Amino acid sequence: MTEEKIIIGTEPIKLLITSEPRVIYTRRGYQAVVSVFHKKKRREGYIFLSASSLANTLESLRNENDGKMSGLEFWIRKKSAEKMSPYIIEE
Repeated sequence: MTEEKIIIGTEPIKLLITSEPRVIYTRRGYQAVVSVFHKKKRREGYIFLSASSLANTLESLRNENDGKMSGLEFWIRKKSAEKMSPYIIEE
């Protein structure tokens, strides 16, 4: 895969989802991802979808978008710097 993983920290970043979910092979097995465009850095990459705080919110947004993830645009950040901290998503 030529795309790079987009790292999400405590500072909000604006992402645009540019693909539907797909599976990639990682050292931890197969993982669901979507391609995204990082608006500020003007860079393409991908994010993992496994965190429930991310998946639950994206599922709601997907349902409002005719069942598609492509085209969803939102601000995302982690609640804290802790590794398992939940994601916060705002439109």
